[in-house]
Amino acid sequence: MTFLSFADDEEFGALDMYARQPRAFTEVSETAGVLLTPHAAVALSGARTDTELHSALTTRHVIGEAMGIVMERCHRDGGGAFALLRDLSQERNIALRSVAQRVCDSGGLED
Repeated sequence: MTFLSFADDEEFGALDMYARQPRAFTEVSETAGVLLTPHAAVALSGARTDTELHSALTTRHVIGEAMGIVMERCHRDGGGAFALLRDLSQERNIALRSVAQRVCDSGGLED
């Protein structure tokens, strides 16, 4: 028995229920699945949103730290520091967050 779950107007996943014997599920089993699936979808969607927000804040913080290092070491303003990090990211085909993390770890722009 499969129940599709939706959250925020998009299909979020499915709840599959299996039994060892044929026709093991009753109307009560089906009702339980119908009632449980939307609650599980909302809980999982909330957890995913929380994780994504935490990741975004962490990324923003790392990029900000790297910009500060570049501003101090390379005598650039905020826009110039961000542009330098962005350009390095694009030239090396590395995520901006990874470039920023390397700058923070090394304390400067190392090759």
